[in-house]
Amino acid sequence: MGWFKKTLAKVGFGSAGVSVELGSTKLIQGEQTRVLVTVTGGDVVQQVDKVELRVCCDYMGWEELRAQGEQGRKKQRRRKSHVLAKWSLPDAFNTEPGKPQHFESTMTLPLNTPLSMGDGKIWLEVSLDIPMGKDPSSKTELTVKPDIQLDAAFSALEDSGFRIEKVKNEEVERQPIPFEQQFEWAPVSEPYQSVFRDMTLVAARAEDALHLAMTFGRQGEGIGAAVGRFVGANTLSRELTVAGSVEEVADEVKTLLKQISQ
Repeated sequence: MGWFKKTLAKVGFGSAGVSVELGSTKLIQGEQTRVLVTVTGGDVVQQVDKVELRVCCDYMGWEELRAQGEQGRKKQRRRKSHVLAKWSLPDAFNTEPGKPQHFESTMTLPLNTPLSMGDGKIWLEVSLDIPMGKDPSSKTELTVKPDIQLDAAFSALEDSGFRIEKVKNEEVERQPIPFEQQFEWAPVSEPYQSVFRDMTLVAARAEDALHLAMTFGRQGEGIGAAVGRFVGANTLSRELTVAGSVEEVADEVKTLLKQISQ
């Protein structure tokens, strides 16, 4: 019977389980919170080499399809995942049947964690490294809000008559993060509604500054405007690096809008 239980534990039946409790699941970019990991023993004693923790998110990218007898390369869109941060509790230990064991850690959300907007997900995944056995895991979804500088930039755009229409995490060819979160805005009131058709914003955070890359689509009519949109002639790209108080961030964003609309 002992041998049978051990065999079942190796394939995941009656083996150890893991659960997670966070100080908060609603976090601001860069914020830290407490993590309590509970490992509960299964039917038999098992060795756990380490507890692994990963902050993950998903994004839309491309996957190459390969089929025998077909020429050329075909791609299809699919959802991918990316590990934003990872760490482990390296001390090995043994589980005891039915007995819970608690381990504490802290999680600092990376500054460039995407926001919980659009259909992208952010989560904390905790798994146990069990030699010669199934590694149990637990996922906890996180709600991520902008830090004070990015929130100030968003508020300045809203105060100027822009509204977010769509948010998406899209694959890009760069490292270390293989995607960017794109915020698509539309002017819904004057003075910018008659000047701009839309605006796409990509934000990147450093320790002491916020970098904004904005691409504006200009308004236009007729065939010439349609051709201009097709070749990119009716677009205007600007980059802005802001730091300081929320008032300073808002002022710089509003100043840029005024400058490029004149």
